[in-house]
Amino acid sequence: MSINRRDWLKTAFLGSAALTLSPLEFLAKNTPNFNELKNDDKTIRLCFNENPFGVSPKALEAMQKSLSLSSMYDFKFADVLSGKLAEKNQLKQENLLVSAGSSFLLELIIKYVSLDKGHFIIPDPSFTIFEPIGEFLGMSKTVVPLNEQKRIDLDKMKSSIRKDTKLIYICNPNNPTGDLLSRSEIETFIKSVPDNITILVDEAYIEFTNQKSLSDLVDTYKNLIVTRTFSKLYGFAGARLGYAIGNPTLIKELKKLQSWSGAEISVTTMAGAIAAMEDQEFISKVLDNNQKVKDFTMSEFQKRGIKTIPSSANFVYFSLDNYKDNYFKKLKDVKILGGKTYEQNGKWTRISFGTMEEMKVYFGAIS
Repeated sequence: MSINRRDWLKTAFLGSAALTLSPLEFLAKNTPNFNELKNDDKTIRLCFNENPFGVSPKALEAMQKSLSLSSMYDFKFADVLSGKLAEKNQLKQENLLVSAGSSFLLELIIKYVSLDKGHFIIPDPSFTIFEPIGEFLGMSKTVVPLNEQKRIDLDKMKSSIRKDTKLIYICNPNNPTGDLLSRSEIETFIKSVPDNITILVDEAYIEFTNQKSLSDLVDTYKNLIVTRTFSKLYGFAGARLGYAIGNPTLIKELKKLQSWSGAEISVTTMAGAIAAMEDQEFISKVLDNNQKVKDFTMSEFQKRGIKTIPSSANFVYFSLDNYKDNYFKKLKDVKILGGKTYEQNGKWTRISFGTMEEMKVYFGAIS
């Protein structure tokens, strides 16, 4: 699929028109109590899967030092960052596309596959933020519900393939469930799918697991593209940084949909990201605390008879079917922002892992 500038201009216009809600409007619509609590400094945010431990001290120091360079376009940081990411993933820089957050990359990929219209397949619930853009650009879709174990149903996704299918999306671990498909499950699936269909695997939370990324397979399977983010483990949700990993031909095509690839990333963010990757002490602290909080959270839910899904991320998916009080009101009363209801059948919702102190406040509120 080759694209030219005229295709890009048309796609860019339609894609921007699809975004009818601002980020704040979107959050207000989808997060209970958001408007009431968003501006309160005492609000505990357990709804966006953010890193409760903030940003690496070394990253903060590098970001502060870089501020003096904010008046210039900086190419040094971009080259160093790209090189570090390539080294981290044992790939070449030609395999990478870096951007201001992985959400932007999901949008870019749906624009790319929509150039010839066609059809895309997504699981539900999942992090399908690009879904309305695909529809607005004239694509049709098939939404595949999770199976009874709340796992992405690869068999049903495969049986949903049509002659005009252009994209299949897999979030692994899945958001909001936290369930993790194994490498072998996904690779077997990729092998069984026609190679003209792009397989997009969103690995925003893979670093919270011991499972190896699929990034080493992008040169083997030319239709595979993997997205990663700095928003979660590294705490860059506000600083904005993500990257896509694919074969060089596909990456080159995606870059044609950008007027200046990577230019939307600030010097400060790049400097911080380079330092963050080298701060193993902070990374270990985050992972260790996440596991401790996860164990505590699962234990507390079990004590209360609340059904949960095993989590491979920094959040947990659970059912409010056995909870008789007004859950979201209880959270509002103590200024906690929780998730929304993702599935009405079973009243399934999600809570992000905060610090241990924040989770004790949370369980005190819902007791």
